[in-house]
Amino acid sequence: MRIAFIGMSNIGKSFWSKRVAAETGSVRIDCDKLIEKKLAPQLAQENHRGLRGVAKWMGFPFDPSYAHNSQCYKEYEQQVMRETLDRLRLNNDPRLVIDTTGSVIYAGTDILAELRTATRIIYLEASEEHIKALFKRYNAHPKPVIWQDFYQPEAGETSRQALKRCYPELLRDRAERYRALAHVTIPFEQHTDSNATVSGLIG
Repeated sequence: MRIAFIGMSNIGKSFWSKRVAAETGSVRIDCDKLIEKKLAPQLAQENHRGLRGVAKWMGFPFDPSYAHNSQCYKEYEQQVMRETLDRLRLNNDPRLVIDTTGSVIYAGTDILAELRTATRIIYLEASEEHIKALFKRYNAHPKPVIWQDFYQPEAGETSRQALKRCYPELLRDRAERYRALAHVTIPFEQHTDSNATVSGLIG
């Protein structure tokens, strides 16, 4: 059994990957932690640590350092995914659960194609209310976000106004990409149900 959880920030990927690993005796791969480890030397230079530290280091898309830092993050994410795929090829972990980042869908066509072949990809779907709440969380407690080309300020907009307008467009595009990549889509109401079970979720 090899499973990869995909979906938006704060949707439950970590919760379910930990639960599946605990109940099935699977090895869990935390991609956020592995990327953070690779970034550690750069984070240390600015006294940052943890996921929030990564977010502060990356910044918002209107920050001068964002383009460079976000590209660096993407390159490390690709490295983590390639290392994970190497591990899958070795077949040393017959039971493995991958907790991906929200930006895994930008890891590249070859990486995603191999991930889809080597694992059962489960997309934890977001509700409209969850999507609305994400922007508030992003402002209050930022997480690292890869914007691709979705941050496009219009004439007369402040940076924050552009951020608020463009964020839903980014998430709509992500939702389509997650759905296309996944073998299984789990509706929000199902994976957030307090009575949901591992066996019911992964089949």
